Amino acid sequence: MELDEFDLALIEQLRVDGRASFESLGTRVGLSRTAARARVQRFFDSGVLRVAAMVHPEFEGIHAFGHVSITVHGRASAQVAASVAQLPDTPFVSVVSGRHSVVAELRSPDVAHLSDTVSLIRSLDGVQSVDTLILTHLLKEPHIPAHGPGRPEQFDETDRRLLNLLHEDGRMPYADLADGVGLSRGATRTRVLRLLGTGVVSVTGMVNPTALGMTQMSGFQLHLETDGTTALSVIGRLEQVSFLARTLGRCDAIGTLITRARTETVDLLDRMRAIDGVRDVQSWTHLELVKEQYDRRPLRANGAAHGAAASR
Repeated sequence: MELDEFDLALIEQLRVDGRASFESLGTRVGLSRTAARARVQRFFDSGVLRVAAMVHPEFEGIHAFGHVSITVHGRASAQVAASVAQLPDTPFVSVVSGRHSVVAELRSPDVAHLSDTVSLIRSLDGVQSVDTLILTHLLKEPHIPAHGPGRPEQFDETDRRLLNLLHEDGRMPYADLADGVGLSRGATRTRVLRLLGTGVVSVTGMVNPTALGMTQMSGFQLHLETDGTTALSVIGRLEQVSFLARTLGRCDAIGTLITRARTETVDLLDRMRAIDGVRDVQSWTHLELVKEQYDRRPLRANGAAHGAAASR
C-alpha cells in the first residue's frame, strides 16, 4: 500500500491518540473531516493499522516478566513453538535462527508463577534446554501505557466493563460505551478520560510493520559497562528498536529491531556496538512469528485476569 505524507501524518496522530475524532485528525494534518475519515478507514480495511486498547499489566495482576530461549532436539522447531504458544503466560513466541530455535516472552502474576511456566516449557516434548531471563525494567514497550495504573481500589466494576468494551473497539463512540455500561454520555466520557489519564489504559494505533516495508525482525542482547544507563537511553531512542528491557541473567538487556532490510539491521547492530557503555552485542533473526497476543484478557470484578489473551 502506497502511503503519502498525509497518510503517515494521520498514522502518527493515531499512534499518539487512538480515540482522536476524525475532525481533530483532519485539523492536525491539514485535511477535511471527510478526507481524514476515508483515509483512516482505508488503513483499517487494508490491515495497515488497527486501534487497540492496551491495559497496564499491573492492573491485570501481571507483575513478573521473563524471556526464554529454547534449544530444540528431536522435534520440529515450529511444533515446539506451537506447544509453547498454547501456554497462557506466553504472549510472544517465535522461531528464530542461531544457537536457540525458539524464543518466548513470559508475563505472569509473580515470579513463582513465572517459574512454573518455565518448568512447563522444560517438560514439553522436544525441548532440550531453556535459558531464562528475568526482565527487571521495561524501557521501551509499545503494548504498555507509559504511566502506572494507580491504586486498584480507585476503580470499580463499571470501569472494568468500560475497559472490556474498549478492548473490543478502541474507537467505540462514547454514546455506545454509555449504552454498554448504563451511564450518561458525559459520565462515561469522564470515566474513560480518567482511565486514560491514570495510565490504566492507552488507546493507540498499532501499525502493521510489514505494510510499511518493515519486513526484517531481529532480537538482540547487550552486555554493558557499569550500569549502562546512558547507552540504553541512546539505543531506546532508535526508531527501529521496538522493544527494550533490562534483564537479570546471561545479559544486561534485551531488545527487538524491526527494519526494512538485512543491511539496515547489520548497520544498526554495528552502531550499537560503537555506543559508549556497550561491551558486546549478540543477535538472532526471527524466522516465523508463531504468537503475538498482548491484548488484555477480560477482567473480573476484582481486577484479576483470566482466560486466554485475545489476538493482537
